[in-house]
Amino acid sequence: MRKKIYRYLVNFFCLFVPVKQRREKRNQLLLLPEIHKKNIKSKPSYTQFLTRPVKEKSVLIVEPNPYHFELQPGFCNYFQELGYHIDLLVQPAILDDSPFVRYPNPPQIFNLSAKYLKKALSLEKIKKYDYIFLSSSVLWEDNVRDSFINFLGNEPNAKNGLLMVEHNVIPYVKDYGHQKYVDQNRSFTLGGQQNIPMLNPHYFGEYTITSKSKFPTFVAVINEQQNKKVLFDTCRTLLKKNISNFKVIVAGRTVISEIPEDLKDIISFTGKTKFADLWKIYNQSDFFIPMLNPEIAHHQRYREGTVTGSWQIILGFLKPAVIHSHFANYYQLNSDNSIIFNSNEDLANAVENAISMTSESYTFLQKNLKLLSEKIRQDSLKNLRSRTLDRKQNFKI
Repeated sequence: MRKKIYRYLVNFFCLFVPVKQRREKRNQLLLLPEIHKKNIKSKPSYTQFLTRPVKEKSVLIVEPNPYHFELQPGFCNYFQELGYHIDLLVQPAILDDSPFVRYPNPPQIFNLSAKYLKKALSLEKIKKYDYIFLSSSVLWEDNVRDSFINFLGNEPNAKNGLLMVEHNVIPYVKDYGHQKYVDQNRSFTLGGQQNIPMLNPHYFGEYTITSKSKFPTFVAVINEQQNKKVLFDTCRTLLKKNISNFKVIVAGRTVISEIPEDLKDIISFTGKTKFADLWKIYNQSDFFIPMLNPEIAHHQRYREGTVTGSWQIILGFLKPAVIHSHFANYYQLNSDNSIIFNSNEDLANAVENAISMTSESYTFLQKNLKLLSEKIRQDSLKNLRSRTLDRKQNFKI
């Protein structure tokens, strides 16, 4: 009832706001109760952070947004491998769903809203950390869409300075004034795009890698209406050929709200789901279809300035990709570690080839995928080691 009354008051107030600004103002006001709720949840954790001593050789990892949680195990793992203790500051959403469910040595986690992140990073104790590591360089939440540094008003003052991850190099490195961090060797990207060093976090915990099942399962990501049609058409093409010995699980948030009657035995979707369930689905599946589509204009960014999150899953769980050739090279995927197709119409043939693949051929793909995964891990670790050593020697810029 309170929510309805508040929404009514906001709608009424916005009648007096100029039309061009009305929607933005309405969205800002509707977010205020949620922001207030986050702030209340953050107070106990902020108090705990105030009093917790900082260990020798420690890194403070900060994720400003209530997403990108799936990347934190991989980032923590890299720093721990270099001998650092980890404290992690993340938004309160992690209280409801932690990505560390299969992580053997999780960090100390403090759940703080944007307001309390700002307070925490201004504390004197921040100087005791060797590094502050921003796992996202921006804050795109809670009525803010800006560089996280701009939101803070200053750089957190750790012993050896600040390191950060740029998720969308084009255009935000330029737009947010982050080129200086690139020039100072303080920036990373998930794929080494635009000549910024790679730091790719594809470790999700301890899992036994599975072999190909007799009744293969494909995990697909469907966030576009156009791709929904591509998937449905693909499955119908296979059914017309009497091929039905497979399943497709559309994992995570999706534009799919209902499965057509003729495809219900083949396709299912999870909707938003917990990391524990998601990790289990990934681990028990056989192939991964990221559904990168060159016919969707904004998908071009997934081979230029940013990286699809599907890549981390493919590398971490060693699930061969079924991927369009337009994107394959960007992700170092080829016929030795993946199944490549050349058009959306050819996806059905690619899935058919995956279904009929022998165990030996599947193992061959996994073996090469493991080599790629390990190479990327070693390259990432080398880049992080190099940057931390450089910063120790030249932390005053």
